[in-house]
Amino acid sequence: MKPADSAAANPAPRGGLAGDGSASATVDPVLSASEKRRLNPTFRTTWSVEALGARLPFQYPVSADRPASPKVRYCSKYRYLGFAPLLDPSQLATLTDFQIALCLIDFSPLERVLARVYRPSRKGEVAFDPVSLFLCVCLRRENDLAWRKLARLLAGDDGANWRRLFGFQLGRTPSESGLRRFYHLVGPETFDQLCPDSVKLLTEHGLCPQHSTYPGDSAERGVSLSQDGQLHPARSRPTCLQACAPCYQPQPDQASKPGADQAALVPRERPSQLAPSLDPAPSSQAATSALEPGVAVARRACRAREKGGEGCACDTSACQACCQYASRLDPEARLIHYQGHNHKHSPGGDRSGAEAQASSGKAASNRTSNRTSKGIDVFGYRSVADRLIDDALSVAWTEQSNLFAANADERTIFSARVDGLQAKFPNQRIGEWLDDAAVGYADCLDRIYDLGALRMVELRADPGDQDPTVCLRRGYDGQGYPLCPHGYRLRPNGYDYQRREAKYVCAQLCRRQRLKEGTPVEPIVGCPYLDPSKPWGRAASVGRRFPDGSARLARDVPYGSATWKARYARRNNSESRNGQLASLGLKRMVSYGLDHNRRDVQVADFIINLHTIGRLVREATNLPAI
Repeated sequence: MKPADSAAANPAPRGGLAGDGSASATVDPVLSASEKRRLNPTFRTTWSVEALGARLPFQYPVSADRPASPKVRYCSKYRYLGFAPLLDPSQLATLTDFQIALCLIDFSPLERVLARVYRPSRKGEVAFDPVSLFLCVCLRRENDLAWRKLARLLAGDDGANWRRLFGFQLGRTPSESGLRRFYHLVGPETFDQLCPDSVKLLTEHGLCPQHSTYPGDSAERGVSLSQDGQLHPARSRPTCLQACAPCYQPQPDQASKPGADQAALVPRERPSQLAPSLDPAPSSQAATSALEPGVAVARRACRAREKGGEGCACDTSACQACCQYASRLDPEARLIHYQGHNHKHSPGGDRSGAEAQASSGKAASNRTSNRTSKGIDVFGYRSVADRLIDDALSVAWTEQSNLFAANADERTIFSARVDGLQAKFPNQRIGEWLDDAAVGYADCLDRIYDLGALRMVELRADPGDQDPTVCLRRGYDGQGYPLCPHGYRLRPNGYDYQRREAKYVCAQLCRRQRLKEGTPVEPIVGCPYLDPSKPWGRAASVGRRFPDGSARLARDVPYGSATWKARYARRNNSESRNGQLASLGLKRMVSYGLDHNRRDVQVADFIINLHTIGRLVREATNLPAI
């Protein structure tokens, strides 16, 4: 398709990829999400209790080939109690979103999954129904309770309703240790599957979109996905902010070396990484000579000492298993200095992956340079959720989530996350991926392109983007717009769906616009694209990469256009997860270690999906019938 013909035949290309003039770029920013749903004519007929009644209860999706429970009886028994409370407006008004979800979903099939923690034995005390215990785990996160308070709630007068919903009897409720033990016995794959199962449940009943619901998009375009990430301070307080993986690795055995015990008794001050030492870090030779004669030193490299801090010599028995100043309770937690923009418009965005990663690591660990910079220091973890955006309802559904160290590089985890999505949802077509500048590397952008999705990813900047000479030499400016040889920015001219290329033309801009401030408006002498019979002039295309091989600024929708702003603004639906996690008590981690914290986050994301189900049913049911 020719650029000029495309623009003449279809000034606003389908799919809302036109640019500044497309109809799909018009989004009302005033209406709230609930107001938009209220104006949706199909909302009540789809989500109200009356509309769902014939399909209730929703059976929790579990594969039929799961073996039966090894236990023949339990001392509690979960049973679905029906949705009658939802039909009474007075009762519906008193229920939380979580309780509404419990009235809609029958969790009984989960027994075949959760009962794997039990062994077939007829001796000893009769176990509790694993579904009852699982719902207790959800209640703990819903109300942000410690295990002891949860056990007291279930056993007390205030827990009567929860005992009825979960299948417990008064006087026969689980103890604090029993709840905790069950939580840690359930395998990580079960928690990893919670969010995918909730989305599959909605899909089975036609409540989750299988194609784009953005206004103007065709039904052939796949769903819109957005990543949402959040930093979580670790529960433990860091003693040394520079601790890294080698600090947690055991040293060669020094027990048989002369003087090892004596060296362990040498007093040492606690290192401070909040400010560097005024004295230069001693060399390895000096540190060795400071010990008693005959001590053989085999110590770790210390980043704190390398950066001028006191650090730790790591030459005593206290540092044998791991450095005594490393966080033993949260060994996977790491420090990062978050400036609030994920390297957007920061220097170094166009460097190689290794150079950029090294620079990022230095900036994250050098506390001295961070004193004058904006942002915050976080020692802990980063949760990442992949969320499906439903524009018709202005909500987002978490399809999967995971937890990583706070300084995890997106280039090392992105492909694995996409593989996980495709394994959990093999029939799902992804038509659009919205993300921040942390994904703006060639590896990630190419993976999105290979999915057949629009790359709605914020730009990762480079110092050359501000240099007109550099931009002219490479042929495109700092926002990914092609330039003519004289420096004029080409204008968007549609999208070629077959070739998957964004089209641009110069439209003889030099006849109407100055190249620089203070210069006259005059056409370029000798330019072959100023023929009056061909008003579109020079044409260019942007596909997977630019002609110089770079993909950093290659986008399918012109960056900064009205279409881009309208489509990218929908990330707000996804980022609502940050506040929801905070309301569930996970702004800061409540457990120690990556594995335990990952379970907490995945349970919380599952509950967020349940909250969304309950909220939609409540709003739709309360709407007056038309």
